[in-house]
Amino acid sequence: MRSSLLRSAAVMVTAGVMVALGTSSALADTKEGQHVVDVVGDGSSVHLDRTSVEAGSLTFKVSSTALQAAGGSTITMFRLKPDKTLTDVAKGYQEEFSPVTGAQGTRDLKAAATFYGLADVASGVPMAVTETLRPGTYYLADSGTPPASGVPSLTTLTVRGDGSQAGGDSDRSSRLTVTATRADRFVAPKTWPHEGTLTFENVSDTLHFMAIQPVQPGTKDEDVQAYLDSGAQTPPPFTVLDRPSGGVDVVSPDVSLRFTYDLPAGTYVLLCFVADETTGMPHAVMGMHKVVVLD
Repeated sequence: MRSSLLRSAAVMVTAGVMVALGTSSALADTKEGQHVVDVVGDGSSVHLDRTSVEAGSLTFKVSSTALQAAGGSTITMFRLKPDKTLTDVAKGYQEEFSPVTGAQGTRDLKAAATFYGLADVASGVPMAVTETLRPGTYYLADSGTPPASGVPSLTTLTVRGDGSQAGGDSDRSSRLTVTATRADRFVAPKTWPHEGTLTFENVSDTLHFMAIQPVQPGTKDEDVQAYLDSGAQTPPPFTVLDRPSGGVDVVSPDVSLRFTYDLPAGTYVLLCFVADETTGMPHAVMGMHKVVVLD
């Protein structure tokens, strides 16, 4: 659900040549007995290799048939809150995609559902997400190519069981943690491995996501802020067109997950463009960006 990203700064999403990475050993590393679900998006819909799993620690291997130049896949997973409906989620989606009603959209989406991330991916660049899910009905959508109205086509995942096994491996933090804070900022190390697993946690009171976009070496956060403040409609001078991007999709407050990635070494910027609940201003414009180096 790249909503505000599409609305306010789509030019920052790399639209260049894809680098075919394939499925790395890091993405294939799951523990014996751990439930694995293959998730494939095509830009507008999601296919699962299974639609019913036991509650507990689940690993979603997320990939796409859509090229990054065409927008790739933005795969979201959510669960409705009590007394809320898919119509409530559809209303929030439409509000979030409008620059006039973005603040209301964020509020309505937060009230309607709990979002569990998943990933922004493209053909040849898979990611994996591991997290603990309790019994219930979950919905997956790919809004890489947003629909004209309503929500994207939905795929249902049933998580069954009594919840007694819901704790597990995904509750353990990795050695690398990225935190989305109440101040609408990313707290993260400046240097990461170019492949591995990180814990992404949302300790704020609103929705956040983490786009990982390649930029030129030497790019600073001051350069990113200056570009965002300028309101320019042309690609920023620090754009890189020959490296893939990735990211964690929308995560609700108090939700954490483990995100396994494999990206080329280089400089990247973390971005969140969810609309502020009061002003409607995208979080990135308010300063929610961080330049990091993957080595």
